[in-house]
Amino acid sequence: MVLQVVRPVDNLERYNVTRSNVNIYNNVSVGISVHSPVTLPSHQRDWAQLLLNPITTLLERHPILATVVGDHLTGHPVFLRLQSVDLLPLIQVYTASFDCNEDNMTTIAQVLEDEHNKPFNLADQARPLWRLTFVPIGDESFCLIYTFHHVIGDGRSAMALTEQLVEQLNLQLQSATPSPSPSPSPSPASSFKIPIVPDKPIPASIESRINCYPSIRSLLWEASRAIFLPGFIKKALETKYWAGEIDSSLEVPNQTEVGFLRLTQDETQAVVRVAKTRATTVQAILYTASIFAVRSVFMSGSTMDEKLEGCAAVERNDEEALVFATPCSLRELIPNRIGANEQGNYVSEILHDNIQVKDRSGFWAMTDAYRKEVVAGTTTPRGIQDLLEHFGALALLSKKDGSWEKFMTSKVTKDQHGRKASVKLSNLGRGWSTPSTSGTVATGGALYTIQDVVFSQSSGVTASALTMSAATANSRLSISTTWQKAAFHGRARGEMFVAEFKRILLLVALQHADTPELSYLDICPRH
Repeated sequence: MVLQVVRPVDNLERYNVTRSNVNIYNNVSVGISVHSPVTLPSHQRDWAQLLLNPITTLLERHPILATVVGDHLTGHPVFLRLQSVDLLPLIQVYTASFDCNEDNMTTIAQVLEDEHNKPFNLADQARPLWRLTFVPIGDESFCLIYTFHHVIGDGRSAMALTEQLVEQLNLQLQSATPSPSPSPSPSPASSFKIPIVPDKPIPASIESRINCYPSIRSLLWEASRAIFLPGFIKKALETKYWAGEIDSSLEVPNQTEVGFLRLTQDETQAVVRVAKTRATTVQAILYTASIFAVRSVFMSGSTMDEKLEGCAAVERNDEEALVFATPCSLRELIPNRIGANEQGNYVSEILHDNIQVKDRSGFWAMTDAYRKEVVAGTTTPRGIQDLLEHFGALALLSKKDGSWEKFMTSKVTKDQHGRKASVKLSNLGRGWSTPSTSGTVATGGALYTIQDVVFSQSSGVTASALTMSAATANSRLSISTTWQKAAFHGRARGEMFVAEFKRILLLVALQHADTPELSYLDICPRH
C-alpha cells in the first residue's frame, strides 16, 4: 500500500524523528482524570465503541493525527497520510481500578513509566503516532492518558486535544437516546476503522512560518563550538556542571523511571498566593525549589547524607554548577500566532547555565533572577530570536543519510556527563476546563467533567538528568519527574529528589511566605 505524501518533515520535526532513530527519547504523555456520568466501559471494545465518533471528529479536525513518517532513516523524511485509522489497537485498558489520591501516586507513576518505555515504531506505517490508555478510578471516574510522538504535537496541543475529546464525549451524550439493552453481539473489528479524508493539509512547521536561521553571531558560535569543536576542548571551555550521578552512555537501554506528585487544592493555592505576594511566577518558584533540591540530595554537605545507607557510594562535588532548561512555547511569540488547537511541535528552550547554589544563596533572590531571564527571553526581540535560533542551527547540519543520527549520538561525548542540562522543567500552566454544552443531556444533566491532569515526558539520554513536567487543573498542581534509570544509583535516588522538592516547595509556600529572605541553609539546614 502506497501512502500519500503530505509534506516534508522540517528541521525541528526531524530533530524529534532523529531522537527516535537513535533511541535516546521516546514520547510525551498528557492525561486527564474524568468523572463519568455513565457506567464505565469494562473492555477494550467497549471503550473503542464509546470513543469511535469523538475520535472520528478529532481526526477530521486534526489531520496530523492520521499521519506517519516515511523515509525516517534517510536525510529527507516525509509525513505520509494513512488511508484509515484502526482505533481498536490504539486503546489500552488497565483492568485494575485505583483510587486517585496522594497515597496512591505510585500507581500513576507506574502507568506513565509503562507508557514512556514503549517507543513508537516509525517503521510501522499502519498505526498513527499516538495511543490512549484508560485506567479506572473507582466506579465513576477514569484516567485517560494520551501518549504521542513529539513530531506530531507538544504539550499545548495535547492540552487542547484532551479538552476537545471530553467536549465530543459530552456532545455525544447529549444526542444519545437511551438503549433498552446492550448489543448482544460485539461489534466487528472492521467497524473501528475510521476512513481518513485524503486532501486536508496538516499544520505548517515553525520554520515555514518564521525565519529561524541563525544570525552571523550565532552561526559562528554554533559552528565553532557545538558542531565542529572536539568534545574535550568544548567541555574544557565550559563551567563544570552536575548532570546525574552516572555519565550518559549509548551502551545501555534508555529506560525511564517516574516520580509523580500532586498537590491538594489548598497546597496549590498556597503556592499561587506566595507567587503573587512575591510578584513572581509559580514557574520561578518551582525552578528554585528544584535546584535547591538537587543541591540538597546530590551535592556535598547535604541534608540527605544520613539517608544514603544502602546506596552505592556517590562522589559529590559541591563546586559544580547547575544548568537549567526552560522549554518555551513559540505559539504566541511569533507575529502570526499559532492557535492552541493546532497540533504540532512549536517549542524551543532557554538554557540557564552556571547556576551556583551556595549555603547563603537566597531563595527569593534566585527566583527573581530566573524570572528576569525568562521575561527577557520571551518578550525582547533578542530573546525571541535566540529561542528561534536555538533549534534554527539545525539547518547547519548535513542532509546526508545518517548525518543527524551521528550528530545526535555525538552529544554523549561533547556534553559534560553526556547531558546538556541538570534539570528541565516544562510547565503547561492552568488549563483543562470542561467545555460548556447546551441542550438536554440524556443522563439527566450530568456531563463528563475534568478533575485533574497528568503531564509527563520520557527521559532523554543526552537531555537533562531530571525532567520535570508541571500542569494545573481545577486548582491542583501535578508534577511528573522522569529520569533515565542509568543516570542514578538506584531508583530511590530519583524518588528522594521528588520528596525533597515537594518538602522545599511546601515549606516555602506554607510556612515561610512572609519571610523577607530564605537562604539555602534556612531551608536545608545541615545536621
